[in-house]
Amino acid sequence: MKAPDSPIDLQKFLPQLVKEGILAKNGCASVKIGKSIWITPKKADLNTLGKKTKNALLEIPLEGNQIFPKDIPDEAAQHLSLYLARPEFSVIFHSTQENVMTCSMAGETVRPYLDDMAQIVGPNAKVVPNSSDEKGLKKIVSAIGRRNAVYLQNSGALCAHKSLDDAHAVCMVLEKASKAFVESRILGGGKPVPWLEAEAIRFVYQRKYSKQAEKNRG
Repeated sequence: MKAPDSPIDLQKFLPQLVKEGILAKNGCASVKIGKSIWITPKKADLNTLGKKTKNALLEIPLEGNQIFPKDIPDEAAQHLSLYLARPEFSVIFHSTQENVMTCSMAGETVRPYLDDMAQIVGPNAKVVPNSSDEKGLKKIVSAIGRRNAVYLQNSGALCAHKSLDDAHAVCMVLEKASKAFVESRILGGGKPVPWLEAEAIRFVYQRKYSKQAEKNRG
């Protein structure tokens, strides 16, 4: 899937993300287009935004060390840091799905009990403080590493990828993986995918995905 061409692409998608529980009604999402980031306004009603025909997202430059206007959401610094650290990212959603929230509160690294987490999210998903100071941003960038998601303590998770559909898939898979993790803790008996196997699954998937992406671009 290709990266978004316009902030309207994200804006139209917002009500669906709210309906599915991925984003809170006043949640946060962004897209990177060229040298700009387009992000949802602070405490905006995303359902209302999605019904507008004109762009209502806010633009910030893809540059570090900024002072943001007051209508820019607090998460902006986190999104900016991930875009700068991972140039392939073009979309970031702040997921607050039920099981994602539970795992963010538990504070424990989530390992994959299902292959699709290893493929689409990564060999695990770490939990870091929900902070936007310099030290906190470095922890977020370090924790996501080569993965596509990172839990924010008590605050859900940042899910990122190249396209809207791919970022949506990351959210859905992380929620399913979080549910499997929670249920394994409650019911017992679950065994996560071994680390090396998870790394191998991730590697094979990424190679296959990259080749398919090149084919689609051709």
